[in-house]
Amino acid sequence: MRKMKIGSQDIVSNEGLELLESLFKSSGEGIMLFNHIGEVVMANPRAREMFGYEDGEVIGQKVEKFVPKKSQKKHVDYRNNYIKHPEPRRMGIGRDLAGLRKDGSSFPLEISLSYMQHNDEKLVVAFITDISIRKENERKLEEQRKKLEEYTTELERKVKARTSELEHMNLGLQSQIQERKLAEEALKQSLEDLKKAEQEILKSLEKEKELGELKSRFVSMASHEFRTPLTTVLSSANLIAKYTESDQQTAREKHINRIKKSVENLTNILNDFLSLEKLESGAQKVIFAQVNLEELMQETIEDMSQNLKKDQEIKLSGTARTIQTDEHILKNILFNLISNASKYSSEGDPIEINLEEDKNLKIHIVDHGIGIPEAEQKKMFERFFRAANATNIQGTGLGLNIVKKYADLLKGDISFTSTEGQGSTFTLTLPLS
Repeated sequence: MRKMKIGSQDIVSNEGLELLESLFKSSGEGIMLFNHIGEVVMANPRAREMFGYEDGEVIGQKVEKFVPKKSQKKHVDYRNNYIKHPEPRRMGIGRDLAGLRKDGSSFPLEISLSYMQHNDEKLVVAFITDISIRKENERKLEEQRKKLEEYTTELERKVKARTSELEHMNLGLQSQIQERKLAEEALKQSLEDLKKAEQEILKSLEKEKELGELKSRFVSMASHEFRTPLTTVLSSANLIAKYTESDQQTAREKHINRIKKSVENLTNILNDFLSLEKLESGAQKVIFAQVNLEELMQETIEDMSQNLKKDQEIKLSGTARTIQTDEHILKNILFNLISNASKYSSEGDPIEINLEEDKNLKIHIVDHGIGIPEAEQKKMFERFFRAANATNIQGTGLGLNIVKKYADLLKGDISFTSTEGQGSTFTLTLPLS
């Protein structure tokens, strides 16, 4: 196992941090980190590509180098104010922001800011999105609207002129009336075609808006869920370096265990991201085979019992049988639901698993924990969503979204009932064959 050295002590493998570095380098969004005086300390490949710089040209540069000249002076004040009062937020709401490339050209962008503490230094994390395509769509929409107005005005003018002519003519009256009707029908069809084009562009803009909201949720989640374990690793590593005497082994082990737990939490977070990417890209394979449900449930309970809170116990009831399903995916669903039942319950609270058969197999997982507020229940399967009463409990807001996609792959369904303060029951429904 590879180890990392801090001071004179070897500590556990930092595979979670390697996964985080991989996510940083392969991100489709630009990511830059600045110190308290506005100098770039890290920039991922996408950020360098976005601003037209080569590897090594960005580090040490002032952030104002990437801001159009007319905005650079004001930006210094904005930056200093954020360093004094840091919080996760989007920049430029209600204003158009632009970035300055190396070649002097500018482009529209959106920026979400967060921050982290590293070696007693406060670092600003900027998530940068190039919105050139969205701006082009908005321009096209405006052109369509202007063309629609011009076309409508011109057609109305022609119809009125033609109507005036018909009022002063008797010969060929019927044919001219028919011509007017055809013109009106052509106008109606043209208006419908233009309306459809407008709706398509509006749908595209709505998708961009939804994507922006997801990114804001991610910034808020990442600023907390990534920073907390990393801060624990840093503080524990610094303390380990101070325990140099042989009689301080107990203290060293305590902090090594804290580091292990933090790296495990970080690895779980990154695994959620990787699982979601695999599902959404269609790379997750499903292998249906005969599965002995009784054996699978016993194995799952034995594995999960090691991760429960103090004095928690899993109680299994109902009969089990052999079913046709994907064993690996089913285990992942059960691990996630049982883990949630434990996480959102108190020490000593039982967790119940009830098996039920009618036309389908139903697996009910019951807890007696904090429950889910009724007003938020309809959003529980959305990405990055977390209920208001769970914000102080570690989590990414991806677990139930992944479970829903897994259930769909198994041709099943996931549902739940919950009462805040009393607990929740999640029901996985699967076909028997």
